[in-house]
Amino acid sequence: MATHKDSLSSYLQSLNLSDKSAIALEKVEENYILDVAVQNKPGAQKLVAATSSNHEIRLYQYADLTMTGKLEGHSDVITGIQFAHTEENMLYSSALDQCIKCWDERSGRCVQTFQAPGEIKGFSSFGINCNDRVIAGGTECVTTAEDIHIIFWDRRKAEVMGSYTESHQDDITQVKFHPSQPDSLATGSTDGLVCVFDISQTSEDDAILWTFNTESSVSKIGWTGEKQTDVYCITHDDALHVWDSVEGDDILSKTNIKDELQDKDPVEYMVDCLFTDSLHLVMGTAQKIVKTLKGGHTATVRCLHWDNSTHTLLTGAEDSLLCKWSDCVKQTTDTKRAKLKMKKTDSKKTRPY
Repeated sequence: MATHKDSLSSYLQSLNLSDKSAIALEKVEENYILDVAVQNKPGAQKLVAATSSNHEIRLYQYADLTMTGKLEGHSDVITGIQFAHTEENMLYSSALDQCIKCWDERSGRCVQTFQAPGEIKGFSSFGINCNDRVIAGGTECVTTAEDIHIIFWDRRKAEVMGSYTESHQDDITQVKFHPSQPDSLATGSTDGLVCVFDISQTSEDDAILWTFNTESSVSKIGWTGEKQTDVYCITHDDALHVWDSVEGDDILSKTNIKDELQDKDPVEYMVDCLFTDSLHLVMGTAQKIVKTLKGGHTATVRCLHWDNSTHTLLTGAEDSLLCKWSDCVKQTTDTKRAKLKMKKTDSKKTRPY
């Protein structure tokens, strides 16, 4: 076990595959894992939620990835999930069916629905601020840029508080509230822009603080840095950018990372970033996600979650597998096969989002 003084790099180097769980086992069932979220509880006594491309949310025990239940209610692809910060049993999800739903994991029921107003189409992303009072949903472009909105709800009343319509011109792929500042919001879009807002302001013009142009299409964004005042961005063509959200300065811009690594440790795609002592970029190939993590997935990794309290990494991929990596001893092949067989369920074939 690494000590508390060790960096995230040291922990990652010590990880082995410890648990697997499958959304679908047959090759004909192309049920990709699209997103994962972890309940805000200390230690391993918490739940993992995973979305699949068959419109379901599955719940697992964090300790061993035993499936405990399913949440069903969305009629189209689920585009995001997130556990509440202050109410640990509440899970939120967004989908292309024009809804953001709040679920009580104890009962398995939807207890609140945030409906898209008027002619607004489905939600391609969403976020909840750190005090759980504001929900923001980003829409996709169906026909014109007039389809693009960032809609805000008062979570306690499920009432629309307003929307931003001018800052983005294409699908909003990411909506990320600051982890400790409830009025700070960052968004990313396939129009190439990353925007930073102060949502306490009364108008969109006053709220927007910075607009950063990647000249590409935004895949992932997040808050990073020692004080979490920096914003990172990974684009769909695998460039990495980092900006200072206070001063608006460029901190890092790398557009050729894969080329630079071809002679050392070739990679095929970028997954996401992790931050503890410094920013870590997680990249993958068809056989592995980082240099030391082999044997888990056989297809593209779509999402990940690093748990700093247990020093474990969760990954979900297009091979229908949810994997947990830790520094404990690997399971035997027979044990893993038994667990996979026990968790097998039937599901419909759908196209991934």
